[in-house]
Parts: sequence; structure tokens; C-alpha cells
Amino acid sequence: MRVEESIEVGRPPEAVWDVVSDPSNDPRWCPKVRSVTADGPHRWTVVHRPVPLRPPLALTLERVEAEPPSRLRLREEDETAVFAVEYRLEPTATGTRFTQTSDFEWKRLPRWLQRLFARGVRRDVRAQLRALKDEVERAPAGQPQGMS
Repeated sequence: MRVEESIEVGRPPEAVWDVVSDPSNDPRWCPKVRSVTADGPHRWTVVHRPVPLRPPLALTLERVEAEPPSRLRLREEDETAVFAVEYRLEPTATGTRFTQTSDFEWKRLPRWLQRLFARGVRRDVRAQLRALKDEVERAPAGQPQGMS
């Protein structure tokens, strides 16, 4: 399955890249992320906030490819799914067009539930992009993103 969403961010690609290329920033712009721990070069463990009746979910995050400040490819895997995620950053007249594409396969989810859960993935990605826009635009121009 595939989910692709875009948003316009009122900052240059380098400012957006500074946030999205460092997984330790994920709790600031990914509403579901509770924590991120480095496990080695280009590899992290990400813990998602618990959902009702479920414990927190841990996933493995790997950086597959990086072309600063225009493209980042990641691989995410947890007990339920494998995601191939790509971030594309394109300069625009007013900032950056940020696009997230997530191709994913469910591991154990019954086929009849897959479309329903895919809608949840789309909803989560949209919320994530709105939070990214808010996070990046909140920092004064020229200020390092970690200082907001």
C-alpha cells in the first residue's frame, strides 16, 4: 500500500532538512513518537506512544539513503508492518514543498482490515506534516532548529 502527502513549509529546504534528517527531532514533529534512541550508525529504535488497550510500540528505523537537503529514504519495521519512507524537499517561491511517501506492507493484519488501517496511516502522516510545518515555521529564521 502507498500513502503520499505533501505540505508547503514557509522555510528553505535546509531548515526543513535540519529537522527531518535527525531522528532525535522526531518527538517534536511526529505526534505518535515518544522517544528515539540511537542504536548505531544510521540506525535507531523509535518508541511510539501507547494507544488505548495497547502498550507502547517499538520500531527499528534505518537511514537507507540521504541526499541533503532534497531527499531522504528510511526503512521502518515493527511487529505489524514494514515501511519504506521517502521525504522529498523541493524549493518553492515561498519555502519548501515537503512530500512524504510511505510504501508499506502489513505483516499479520487480515486483508479485510488493511484498507481501514491504511486510512489511519494517511491520517497520521497528515498530522505529522502539519506538526512539521508548525515546528519549522515556529523557529525564527536563521536560528538553529534545536533552539526553538
